[in-house]
Order: sequence, then structure tokens, then C-alpha cells
Amino acid sequence: MAAVPEDTPTTALLGRALEETRAVEALIERGEWQQALEHDALRQRLLAAAFGQDGSHALDPKLRVLADELLRMNNRLIGLAEHRRRGVERESDTLQLGRRAVAAYHQVHFDNRRS
Repeated sequence: MAAVPEDTPTTALLGRALEETRAVEALIERGEWQQALEHDALRQRLLAAAFGQDGSHALDPKLRVLADELLRMNNRLIGLAEHRRRGVERESDTLQLGRRAVAAYHQVHFDNRRS
């Protein structure tokens, strides 16, 4: 992933972080977890760079709007990732149940052939 230039204005950093947040959301929705993690790492670096800068911009209305949008999207991403994780767990449980059923069927079938 790209490095974050140190002299980038806070607004630009937050704007890029917002773009990366949207990319992470789209990747999670498609189940592309590794790419989502890579984009999230860049997003985290952008946020760290933005909030590590001079705090005098803390009350700037444009920054507040960007920060609020990032927070809203971040909360949505957490919910989406949890939802997807639970779905994968349900699918895994179903597959395990199916494997056990097939194994039991084969065992019964094998036992019946022996008798």
C-alpha cells in the first residue's frame, strides 16, 4: 500500500481515509477479506496521520463533517464485518453438520453391507 506523505493537509488525509473506508466496505461485502485488510491498513495510517497533525483544526466544520462521516461508516463497517463473520460461521456449521451426516450414512451403509 502507498505511504502517507507527512505534509498532506488534514482535510485531504480524511478525504482519502473516507475513500479507503468505502473501498473496505465494498470488499467486505464481496467477501474479499485479505484485500479489505490491506485497504484498512492504509485507512488506519491515513487516520493516524490526520489526527496526529496540529490539533488547531479540531473545530474546523469541514473536518468535523469528514470525521463524523468516517465515524458513521466505521460503525457500519463493524456491523457489516460482524454480520458477515456470523454468516461464515453459520455456513461452516452447516458444512460440518453435512459432513457428519455423510459419515453417519456411510457408516450405516457399511454396517448394513456387513450384515
